[in-house]
Amino acid sequence: MLTDKEKLEEELKLLEESLNLEVITKEEYDQARQRIEKKLKSLEEKEKVAEEKEESVPITRVEEKPEEKKEEPETAFEISKGSMKVLIYAIAILVLAFGSYFFFFSGNTDNNRLSDSTVFIACNSDQNCKKEGSIGTCNNPGTEDAECAFVGGVEVKLIVLNSNNCFNCDTGRVLSILNGFFPNLDIESIDIETDEGKKTADRFGITALPAYILNSSLQQASNYHKFFNAFNNAGGSFVMKNTVANSNFYIEREEIPGKLDLIIQQSQAASLEAEKNLQEFLDAFDGKVSFEKHSENSALAKELGINTFPSFLVNNKIKFSGVQAADVIKVNFCRMNKLQECGLELSKSLI
Repeated sequence: MLTDKEKLEEELKLLEESLNLEVITKEEYDQARQRIEKKLKSLEEKEKVAEEKEESVPITRVEEKPEEKKEEPETAFEISKGSMKVLIYAIAILVLAFGSYFFFFSGNTDNNRLSDSTVFIACNSDQNCKKEGSIGTCNNPGTEDAECAFVGGVEVKLIVLNSNNCFNCDTGRVLSILNGFFPNLDIESIDIETDEGKKTADRFGITALPAYILNSSLQQASNYHKFFNAFNNAGGSFVMKNTVANSNFYIEREEIPGKLDLIIQQSQAASLEAEKNLQEFLDAFDGKVSFEKHSENSALAKELGINTFPSFLVNNKIKFSGVQAADVIKVNFCRMNKLQECGLELSKSLI
């Protein structure tokens, strides 16, 4: 379950992606961003107040009288280190035993007064409000008036369309986010290689995997308004946008063995670093790789809807992103191309 802060941060990220995709206007973006940032600031202030309250609780300490130095008489023998440890442990156990007895059974009036004045705080954040099948909200977090409120989550059917042939189609992160927003998910996984998978792709116009398709019940979910910009409406169902779903396998593109594309953003430090690390790989596979570089404004970048740079495209089909070491580029390329050079050891660290 995501915390309040994590939910707001995810919402802000989705809002930015919606603006980039022109799903919302700049004015709508600014209004929603201000609302989210105001909530984030309020959460931070409440967390700070809660921390200050915890730090301000007085702790009664018993002042220890300084030990008087006594000259030890000379003895005819020395206590071994092992015996000394045993003696110390025995004394510690006795102290704990007597301390526990007086704490629980002495009936000390000071302790009773302290117990009576203890304030119970129900919750500090939404994370403390958990109930199976429900969405929990912490009202007045970190205060004496804090309380958990629960809203029953609507059951939403989720189809995850994916392929076992994709090396970069992990669904863990997205499913974790969806479960945080919609706790009653009925998840069905379908392989694109099956007849059912092909029919599902055709029905909803799926062009990239993994794909996440939620049924019309999504509109009845209490969190729908926080997440609706992440989906395209497809005949009453909702298909998560490729940029949000981190879809990396372009199923309609023709596979071209031995091809590698790099999409960069001009003058971006990360893109420049990616090119430097790529060079070792290209040198090792000299003549075996059909390489092409593209800018962020290229036809390929626009066609794939790429907004994360640098990005690589292997065999015209599968994308992976970020600055990568030469050996990582080799491993990803060789997942789809069986060449003799794949056995070479390349640099595992970034230049």
